[in-house]
Amino acid sequence: MNGTGEAVWQWSATVVAEAVRRRKVSAVDVTTAVLDRIASADATVNAFALVDADGALAAARAVDAAVAASRDPGALAGVPFSVKDLVPTAGIETAYGSHVMAGNVPDRDAEAVARLRRAGAILLGKSTTPEFGHKALTNSPRYGFTRNPWDTARSPGGSSGGGAAAVAAGMGPLAVTTDGAGSSRIPASACGVLGLKPTLGRVPNETAVEQFSNFINIGLASRTVADLAVALTTTSGPCPGDPWSIAVSPAVFAAADDPRQGLRGLRVLAFRRMGNRLVDRGVERLFDDQLARLEKAGATLADGPTDFEWAKPAQFAAMRAYQRARLDRFLETDRDRLDPSLVRALEEGRRQDLLAVQAAPAERSALFRRVQALFAGHDLIVTPTVSAPPPPYDHGQEDPMEINGEPAGPIRANWYGYTGTFNHTGHPAISIPMGFTADGLPAGFQAIGRWFDEQRLIDLAAGFEQAAPWAGYWPDLP
Repeated sequence: MNGTGEAVWQWSATVVAEAVRRRKVSAVDVTTAVLDRIASADATVNAFALVDADGALAAARAVDAAVAASRDPGALAGVPFSVKDLVPTAGIETAYGSHVMAGNVPDRDAEAVARLRRAGAILLGKSTTPEFGHKALTNSPRYGFTRNPWDTARSPGGSSGGGAAAVAAGMGPLAVTTDGAGSSRIPASACGVLGLKPTLGRVPNETAVEQFSNFINIGLASRTVADLAVALTTTSGPCPGDPWSIAVSPAVFAAADDPRQGLRGLRVLAFRRMGNRLVDRGVERLFDDQLARLEKAGATLADGPTDFEWAKPAQFAAMRAYQRARLDRFLETDRDRLDPSLVRALEEGRRQDLLAVQAAPAERSALFRRVQALFAGHDLIVTPTVSAPPPPYDHGQEDPMEINGEPAGPIRANWYGYTGTFNHTGHPAISIPMGFTADGLPAGFQAIGRWFDEQRLIDLAAGFEQAAPWAGYWPDLP
């Protein structure tokens, strides 16, 4: 790990935007520096499915022209960013990590992407994802394996592994992600960056296949809290295509001048486990350190009940039903071209009990009420983001893993069982870097807030960022 560097590709989004607006650097120079970083580092990491260098440089020239003409270039002037290969981008292929979607070029951006571009941000290209985002590890038949920048023998997590790895490795300070069961937060934890799943509707997801039963969010990844705040400010607000967003007022998010104020008086409910038996000792030690920082700053802590009913079978039923309804046709036409783990998931969807699928919406509603009741006496719920450092890059979705030298079963329930609940309840959730385990791999601290209380999550992250900074550490890559 290296100390804070001064290379342009290491600049935060807020530093880039300020420098571009003040004509201290051109957007073209920033974009060129980041494209050069991608050219050198991504051969090792494989975070990008597609890099649109020509489009990025053209957008950068447009920002520089606005600055030269004394026009407002936008709050994110010249800031390079990536977009997950599940999110539509105008004129740029969106292939969902799949051979079967080759040549799919949308004619318009998703609204969140459009808002970033209107704010002057520079779209670099599409970040890698497992096929149709179906798992928490990032590899696909089309783009192969994405590696963790901190240890290329390990996975970056998923399904937004490409975006988190890009941010961690200095290949753009911001990434647009998606999150259906933790897909923004899991790779953020594995790669040592911030990963946010906003409240359902805070950032519009108007391209979602299912709107009224939707549990999939547009998310964000960044290295710094200030960057996350400005990106959330830019992307949030109403959109007529997303019914959950229609009544959402635009909001301005920012870290407090004194981040410690955001920790004082917090009432925090901690869950060390959510159905999993084991937690890696290094992860648990880092989690305890974060709790101690909260308590020292004036927060009050309580342990959550060990018998809380998280309704995980209903969450699984809803996910498999969604996947089957959307993708089952490919089993008939393209089975041999699909990721074998996606084939297994779709076959599981075919075998589901009809009553379980029909009951899932009611169980989701009951889960919301139970989680909502926890906030009657607490401001935040906190957990580890995942139970252990990431597995090897080629670990299978159903392969067993070990934690503390003990067999822990497959990763779905025993590694990333902390995150999906809050997709189904709609509450905002964030993964905050909390340091490195003994093997040099990052770990994340998950915090969940009340609906539309992202500012409290930002305040919490800012307090931790001040107490134990992480943004100045960089993985050793070519």
